[in-house]
Amino acid sequence: MPQENNRKAQTFEPRVGIAQLVFGLIYAFITGIAVVLAFKVYEASGGQQPYLQYLFVVLFAIMAGKSFYIYARTKILYSTGTHTTGTVESIEPSHGITLVKGCIKLKDGRELYIESRYAGESVAHEIRHFLDEQKTKKLPALVVEENGKHPRGMFVIHTYAGHLDNEYKNQLIVDKKK
Repeated sequence: MPQENNRKAQTFEPRVGIAQLVFGLIYAFITGIAVVLAFKVYEASGGQQPYLQYLFVVLFAIMAGKSFYIYARTKILYSTGTHTTGTVESIEPSHGITLVKGCIKLKDGRELYIESRYAGESVAHEIRHFLDEQKTKKLPALVVEENGKHPRGMFVIHTYAGHLDNEYKNQLIVDKKK
C-alpha cells in the first residue's frame, strides 16, 4: 500500500449534487428575471434589441443547465453505485467534523483511497467504539464508476444530529451476522 501522504483521495460527494440543484434553481430564477427584464427593455426602447439582456439570459440559462446536469449525474451515480465494504485506516475528529479515511479494494485489484466527512466530532468516538465493539475495521462503502477511468468511493455511514444513527448501527450488526 502506498504512503498516505502520496495518495490522492478519490472521494465521491453526493452533497455536491444537492448544492448544484440549489444553484440551478437560483440560476433558473435569475434567467426568468433576465427574460422579463429583456422584454421590458425592448418595450421601453421602442423596439431596439436589448443584446445585453439577451447575453445574461443565455449565460444564466447555460449555468442553470450545467447545474441541473451535475445534479442529475450525481444522483444517477449514487443510485447505480456498487455497494461494498471499505477498510477504515483512521478516524479524525477536528473542528466540528469527523474525517474517516480508508480504502476500498476494487474488483480488478486496485485500491481506492477515500475520505468521508461527517458533521460533529462525537461521530468519530461513536464509530471507533462501534468498530472496537464489533472487532472489525470494515464499514459499508459505495463505489461509483468502478469500471470507468476514474472510480470514486465513499463510506456509507448514517448520522443524525451529529451522532451515529442507532438504527444504522443495528442494521450493520444484523448484516454482519448474516
